[in-house]
Amino acid sequence: MMHVGNLMGLVDLLAHGIRVNGLDVVGLVNKGRFREEFNIDLVTCGRRVLTLKVFLGRGPYYGPWVEAFNINPIFWASLDDPLIKLIVKYLAPGGVMYIEYLTDEETRIQLQRGYPPFLSRLGYIMLNAGFTWFKDWYYPEGWLEGGPKLEGQLPVNCSEGLRHWGGIREDALRFLTGTGGDEYWVKAFERASHLVKKGYECITQ
Repeated sequence: MMHVGNLMGLVDLLAHGIRVNGLDVVGLVNKGRFREEFNIDLVTCGRRVLTLKVFLGRGPYYGPWVEAFNINPIFWASLDDPLIKLIVKYLAPGGVMYIEYLTDEETRIQLQRGYPPFLSRLGYIMLNAGFTWFKDWYYPEGWLEGGPKLEGQLPVNCSEGLRHWGGIREDALRFLTGTGGDEYWVKAFERASHLVKKGYECITQ
């Protein structure tokens, strides 16, 4: 299917409000540091779900990206999958998303152990949403960079996505040769087992 980017459309949609898994979520939008940047507090039931920083991109040199942080774990577990998939619909090919995972215990432990990012709880959701390239941004001292974040990047085209998928499958196969035992390893193992049997589904063309 054709996939085009329109992050301004995402900003407008969130400002008007959406309904996700039975919850009414509305975005409180403020301008960011640059004319292409917006800060959006997503709120439901009078409480903040998370903050999104949306950068629309600037010319040919700075691509669009979305960052999610200040995440409330009470709501995140039921909203993460549909919200990430919604954002992907508005990101252009090659678009990037960063998601803070400090409050996501399973993801944090799996990444600290060095598991492939796409086998973590959050990474697997991002992979199924369309991201095919990942990087774990971990800053031990925090500071201006904020908490640890998982970066996902959409492929620029189907050829790149297929190439990335080949690497993902190889890493998943390699993970299956290891040993573990606790619940975090078992969940990652189950994801790897599923991935090696799954074909690549392109969302760009």
